[in-house]
Amino acid sequence: MTDLDQIASELYALPLDEFTAARNSRAKDVDDKSLAKEVRALRKPTASAWLLNVMNLHSGDQLRQALSLGAAMREAQEQLDRSELKKLGTQRQQLISALVKDGTALAEDLGHPVSAAAALEVEQTLRAAMADAGAAAAVSTGRLVRPLEATGWEAVDLTGAVAGTFDAGNTGRIADSDSADEPESQHDPAAEARAELEDAEDRSEEAEAQLKRAQERVDRLDRDREALVSQVRELRKRIRALEQDIDGIDDDADDAVRERTEAERAAREATREVERARKVLGKLER
Repeated sequence: MTDLDQIASELYALPLDEFTAARNSRAKDVDDKSLAKEVRALRKPTASAWLLNVMNLHSGDQLRQALSLGAAMREAQEQLDRSELKKLGTQRQQLISALVKDGTALAEDLGHPVSAAAALEVEQTLRAAMADAGAAAAVSTGRLVRPLEATGWEAVDLTGAVAGTFDAGNTGRIADSDSADEPESQHDPAAEARAELEDAEDRSEEAEAQLKRAQERVDRLDRDREALVSQVRELRKRIRALEQDIDGIDDDADDAVRERTEAERAAREATREVERARKVLGKLER
């Protein structure tokens, strides 16, 4: 690992909001002008790339497990082992889902939660890393700059994906190099077509599963919304009833005020009559 790679590894593990200042500060501290320039040129990673970088530090065993499973799937793909691919495909989905869930929880624990869009990019990058050895190597560096995306089992575009030194040309799939040594006569177009069909079917199954999960979430949110709407209706009814109670109290209060006024008037009149009676009695007693 070069000095640049070491510095990049440290920087890309920092919280995103600290990256730029830390990078510029580190560049100033480097005596080698050429290296300082390279450090200053390091690009800030996307949220999904940052999360995968810190997952390398905090969830390295799980990540390596996923990448190993990807290597097994690529081997099964080269051998056209349909049953093995299907079994590994199920494991892949479970492992990716667990990794994304744990990764988003890790981001929360670190005080830098990621968006749903970033979590989706993490999932796409993991799929790419499991489909292509070069992408797996890129993710393993811990210096990922941007998310990766795969199309079937084709090589993933790694241009500008990794900070520091990274030779994407030497990270191609082993199966690819093996197949280059095979005689042309060993290639079976029909077998390759079947493999492509099976891969398309796998992607279709995954898409259907994703659609099902998305529909379930939509249905759940619809139910939650309807429950809230129902609560709002009940609250509005209660408010109207309380407003009617207030109106009734206001009417009773008006009546009570009028009764008090009449009682005050009667009390004053009674007081005057008492005074008059006392005066009459006083004259008679004299």
